[in-house]
Amino acid sequence: MTKRWTYAPEGSPEAIEALTQELGAPYSALARVLVQRGMTTLEAIKAWIPGTPLSEVDPLHMADMPQAAERLAQAREHGERVMLFGDYDVDGTTAVSVGKLALERGGWSILTYIPDRYKEGYGLSEAGIAHALASEVRVLVALDCGIKSVDLIASAQARGIDVIVADHHTPGPQLPPALAVLDPMRSDCAFPHKELSGCGVGYMLWRAAYQAAGLDPNALKDLLDLVAVSIGADMVPLVGLNRAIVREGLAAINNQPRASLAALLGNRPAGHITLQDVVFAIGPKINAAGRMRHGHLAVDLLTQPQPALLEQLSQDIESHNVERRSTEQGVSLAAQAQAALLTHRVGLVLTGEDWHKGVLGIVAQRTVEAFYKPTVVLTLHEGLYSGSARSVPGLDLYDCLDAASEHLIQFGGHRAAAGMTLQPEQLEAFMEAFDRAVDERWPMEARQPRQLVDSRARVDELHAPLATLLERLEPFGMENEAPIWGLEEVELSQVRTMSEGKHLRALARDPHTGATLPVIGFGWGHVEITGPVRLAVVLEWNIFRGNKELQARILDLQICTPHGKE
Repeated sequence: MTKRWTYAPEGSPEAIEALTQELGAPYSALARVLVQRGMTTLEAIKAWIPGTPLSEVDPLHMADMPQAAERLAQAREHGERVMLFGDYDVDGTTAVSVGKLALERGGWSILTYIPDRYKEGYGLSEAGIAHALASEVRVLVALDCGIKSVDLIASAQARGIDVIVADHHTPGPQLPPALAVLDPMRSDCAFPHKELSGCGVGYMLWRAAYQAAGLDPNALKDLLDLVAVSIGADMVPLVGLNRAIVREGLAAINNQPRASLAALLGNRPAGHITLQDVVFAIGPKINAAGRMRHGHLAVDLLTQPQPALLEQLSQDIESHNVERRSTEQGVSLAAQAQAALLTHRVGLVLTGEDWHKGVLGIVAQRTVEAFYKPTVVLTLHEGLYSGSARSVPGLDLYDCLDAASEHLIQFGGHRAAAGMTLQPEQLEAFMEAFDRAVDERWPMEARQPRQLVDSRARVDELHAPLATLLERLEPFGMENEAPIWGLEEVELSQVRTMSEGKHLRALARDPHTGATLPVIGFGWGHVEITGPVRLAVVLEWNIFRGNKELQARILDLQICTPHGKE
């Protein structure tokens, strides 16, 4: 499906000219993008780059944080056991891992728990609470989950467990009756950093607990590498506090990576690890543990100090990731065959019997990419449908599911991703309700996939000094995306394919100036180049076997018509 290019609105020509003079004439392409993003002076850029340092953030400003921190301090003083209960994805398992490392070194008695994806499902579970009771747990911290577990938390509190919720998902109409509910998304929470990961909310709690117990919160800074992993994997905005955490965490990963992360990163070159490396090399492997076996394997790996055990755990998780990829391919083929028959649907609901629950979210995302429709993928197992959903850019998936929630047993998530369960007899009604909700909320003009482009550029404007300067603006991610430049009507020469025809390498050439730029297109090997093209690209370094070479990575490629249009 051909994408419709959308260029970002141009900034003030006067502001662009002024910033270009400050940066230097070779950086005019960057000046155009920075002005678009509201950074019009070198001073403003330098102030923005570090983010909001931890030293300027008071966790006690988060609603319910004082009583949560004080309760944990009491647990430490009296030797009470604390359970850390986390979701089975990257955010949940890193949250539990950071909590275990932080609290054990601070003198707390800790028990960790990750629910079984298949036996217990998402979120706080009755099995987990029963295990806490049997283990004489007095305080349970629900990490990256719990914000909607009203009945379970009421039951746990009634049975003598003080529950602290440390979540970042959108609350329901009623907050759970926990001892403390930590969630920056609460409407009554004055904490200014609203978009933390679940692990990030937990990290704020550990810092506050250290302070309440008379310990130094700064002793926990060595754990920011794991918090950074959660931020990258959970796709939260890379601004403010998140930005500062990721910068510090990546610095630690590049300078002296903890053994568990080094094992997951494999042969990536030391000193050049980016957030994208973290997301694509670490995230899927951690997720594979929960998808294919059990999420606690990830906690065991991330907190394991013994090299021999660490090596075995790393190999186990890698084998689960290989198994996950194979399983995903089979389910994707079946799901997309269904999707191809549902041309009348605006919102897709795809179902199978005993599809592996662990790959449903990935399959939903692959289907969105193939059909550009919000997609729910469900599997029927032991009499219930359960599954995952993914959205298209700009459509609030949570709102769509909320509109169809009368047909669901439960659901949770956010604008872009969600999970749900429902009775088989509600399936048809849910399909209709979800399709109707999407149709009402998704404007017709938004239903063609778009390629967002920051600014037009000439080939000669994208050069090595610019790539070096861009490194200063990293990490790139949500709300600080790498600049995307549009190269119009360029020629591709020296075209060759790689990886059995999957990928493309070429030299982009400006026919007017003769300037050239190496380009790589992952997944573009199938395109037959028959004339001038328009390219949407990001500028980056290709680092391989110690060599560092400039390249532009292709996000979209379209063959131009004789009039220069796609």
